[in-house]
Amino acid sequence: MSEPTPNDLNATLQTAVTHCNAGRYSESASIADQLLQHQANNPDALHISGFSRLKMGMAQDALPLLQAAVKAKKSNPTFANSLAQALLALGQIDAAAAAVESLARKNKLTAAGLNTLGDCRLRQGDPAKARACFEKALKLQPNLDPARVNLGEALKEAGDLAGAIAHYKSLVQTHPHIQSAWRNLGLALQDAELFKESIPPLEHYATLNPSDVPSRLSLGSGRLKTGDSVSALGDFELAIDLAPNNAEAWNTRGLALRTLDRHDEAETAFRRALEIDPKMTVARVNLAHMVNEIRGTDAALTELDEAIAQSPDDPKCHMDRSVPLLLDGRIAEGWDGQRWRFRLPPDFSGRRDHPLPPWDGSDLADKSILVWGEQGIGDELLHASMIPDLLKMAKHVVIETEQRLVPLFARSFPQATVVARTSPTDPTLGDLEINWQTAAGDLCEFLRPDLSAFPKQSSYLASNPDHRSIFVDRYSAKDSSALRVGIAWHTARAKDGWQKSIPLELWSPILATAGTMFVSLQYGEHSDEIARSESATGCPIMKDPEVDSLENLDAFASQVAAMDLVISNSNTAAHMAGALGVPVWTMVPRAVYGGAPWYWFKDGSASPWYDSMTLYRQTRWHDWGDTIAHVAADLSALSASR
Repeated sequence: MSEPTPNDLNATLQTAVTHCNAGRYSESASIADQLLQHQANNPDALHISGFSRLKMGMAQDALPLLQAAVKAKKSNPTFANSLAQALLALGQIDAAAAAVESLARKNKLTAAGLNTLGDCRLRQGDPAKARACFEKALKLQPNLDPARVNLGEALKEAGDLAGAIAHYKSLVQTHPHIQSAWRNLGLALQDAELFKESIPPLEHYATLNPSDVPSRLSLGSGRLKTGDSVSALGDFELAIDLAPNNAEAWNTRGLALRTLDRHDEAETAFRRALEIDPKMTVARVNLAHMVNEIRGTDAALTELDEAIAQSPDDPKCHMDRSVPLLLDGRIAEGWDGQRWRFRLPPDFSGRRDHPLPPWDGSDLADKSILVWGEQGIGDELLHASMIPDLLKMAKHVVIETEQRLVPLFARSFPQATVVARTSPTDPTLGDLEINWQTAAGDLCEFLRPDLSAFPKQSSYLASNPDHRSIFVDRYSAKDSSALRVGIAWHTARAKDGWQKSIPLELWSPILATAGTMFVSLQYGEHSDEIARSESATGCPIMKDPEVDSLENLDAFASQVAAMDLVISNSNTAAHMAGALGVPVWTMVPRAVYGGAPWYWFKDGSASPWYDSMTLYRQTRWHDWGDTIAHVAADLSALSASR
């Protein structure tokens, strides 16, 4: 057989290009390979062969072909972009960026190449540079859909979640054909804990992409978190049909079954997830939480011990093991696991590195101790309940706390030295003679080892009495006979806020109570939610413009102290009211499911931390109806008795 002529080879190349452009990658790769048998260094054939394999999911096979193509044509921006995409597919992010950076510096990169470089910058943790790449790509090619979508991801990674959501909402309106924009909109809404709003875009995407398992799981997760366990279960079972060995699908199926109280099936699902992935800690913990509820603490500990055996250095496993013990009130017994909290990633709020020995429970007579606050404001308020104990035990107590709590703590604990928790450390501490240090939470092990160790104390924080009087007068001027009821309903914590929060739209039975005046104690901006509630119920909720509870906690304490009653979900307002001795009714989610902190314990309506607090416990998963009805009935009776 005669050798093909240059014209023959060129025609073969064009045939390969045609197949490749039409998405027939198997055919284009085969034809390009035939051409390479005659021209082993043909850069265009190398590129088509490599690019086709990349599109077929064969990035490892594509890589040497694309590297050879780029070596032959170093200035070809299309070749460089294909190589970068192959490297990205293989997780070689820095190498992918390097493949296109030089052309970018010379302004020779195509819009597609700029989009790839932006993707690299996103994965390198530089959303600002990523955004610049995507915007430049769109200037070169305004209809480049991947860059439009990725621009939203750059906004999200830069911390502008609201901007990302607005971007995606606009994108699905103006370019509804971009399927990934619908998916990313739903995921961004879930990141913002707007689970109900996330469902329609994820449903739309799932309809168009029924075999996309991760998106199906996200849709099911959104449904589960809005209380639609039946539909969520359907999503998880569809995912299992598509991917029978997907451990996450089995784990989430177990969660849905558990919320339907189908415990045997849920246990089977969790155990199937663990068969697939024995080190899937979250499935083991979910199983243990369910077992704790139906078979007790010892059974739960057996499961959690297995989690530690699988991942002995995982702080989360040790902390999870402590939870059943803490929920039972066996605090000292469970505290070893809690001490692992400071081995969590650096974003864990609180660890301090003072050059002092940690307190081990030793006698504090003639000794001084530094107590440093940790975690959130609510945690600091709760832990402060143990400061009066220390003041009786130690020669001197130094409290290092969040800046906004300094005035309140200084007034409440005048015998102590109170300083702001800053970085670098307040130099005042260097001038003091201090023998011991402790994280505030670690006081629990020694001062609250079990439920019998909690003292009776009506309050332990003191608001500014003059400021409290101003609030009382202000609210009484509106209606001197009404019961002043402060309300809070939302928790912004990304981990479990969705479980602890109680949407204001559900509060209408409470808000309809006669003889009451409702004052918002909710931190953050919720004007629209309040306006919707007022419009739907006709019940006004006062938002005091003089108080910004995120900025001025001392003023907030005075406002809370001016209430006759506080009704709240598990958030800062509840802790503040309890610490001040204001009557407070706290609605907490069903226990042992991540949203009910251990310090509310397993059962009962009394809180040992706060004498003035009554706990109203959720009885059904994701359903606040019974709890709210209970609170509304008690509020009606209280109002009528005045």
